[in-house]
Amino acid sequence: MTQSGGTPPSGTPPEDALDLVLRMVRYFFGRAFKEEATGTWSAPGAVVLLGAAPGGPALAVVTRWGAKVAGCLRADGRLQVCAVHDSDNDLVVNLATQETEAAPPWSARIPELAYSLLSPEFGGASLLAFMDVPDESGILAGAALHTALALALADLSGSQVDPAALRAALGGQGETAAAYAASLLGRHSHAILLAPGGAVSHVAFDPTAAGLRLVLMSARPGGEASPRPRWAADPSDDARAGAAADAIASQDWPRLGTLLTAAHRAGLGLREPADADLLVDSALATGALGGRATSSTTALALVPARSLRELRAAARHAFAERGRSAPRLLTTGALPPAAARPDSLLEG
Repeated sequence: MTQSGGTPPSGTPPEDALDLVLRMVRYFFGRAFKEEATGTWSAPGAVVLLGAAPGGPALAVVTRWGAKVAGCLRADGRLQVCAVHDSDNDLVVNLATQETEAAPPWSARIPELAYSLLSPEFGGASLLAFMDVPDESGILAGAALHTALALALADLSGSQVDPAALRAALGGQGETAAAYAASLLGRHSHAILLAPGGAVSHVAFDPTAAGLRLVLMSARPGGEASPRPRWAADPSDDARAGAAADAIASQDWPRLGTLLTAAHRAGLGLREPADADLLVDSALATGALGGRATSSTTALALVPARSLRELRAAARHAFAERGRSAPRLLTTGALPPAAARPDSLLEG
């Protein structure tokens, strides 16, 4: 459920139209640019459950974490983007000449996105972005940031916000393309099935009603910063994406868990053992209905709420035996964006 602040660029958003985080972002914008923002935009971070091989289907959900943007027009032909997490390093682009005057590492791909959405005659814009996606969570934070910025640029330029055009501008392949589509078109408390060719369908996704939680697990870096191995999903995931959507629609949670675990086991032969395997093993050993690795260091699992403490203890023990810090566990439920639920953060 990507959402705009609901106001045209010419009008300041009313306070009652903004959640607390958007109000904070608008405040930071005023501090950074010494003027008021005239619009706010947001996009949720996405997690791919299954699929997302290039050209194949994907099943994803959006989370309550994501990206928030505030902005306004300017008249010097430049795009300036400030990030709250790196406020001393702004992106500055000359839109007329397509020259990048300053480009910090976090701004990768944003100039190209702007060029694809804006004409050289566009007068310019000032934007401030805020990310609340937990580090190393398995949530595709970059997709949320780019989606929120794309919405802001399209709105400020006066263009009709066309989802198909925005998806084309965002681009990407495989998991990245699926995350862009989910951040742009996803709905909270729903899974989104993305078919080859662009067709999209939504299915209600509320494991909490069945006493379950979708848990995102991530291993903390070890003492040696070794490079991450290349990650590849098993091609058989494509067939599981549609089956998993059917399982969610019928609330057949054991079936969904079985499909997640099957995807995990199918991928084991494609790569070297990874921290994520230890996370999945810990989840399955403590009663999870299923789980799969999503990268070499992150995994997800469908876990009974009553088993969360056991999972946390098992994962902590497994990593402690290897001299490692306890992994991080986050739960995602059927909560709206920006919901404040301290009990959803299960720190090890």
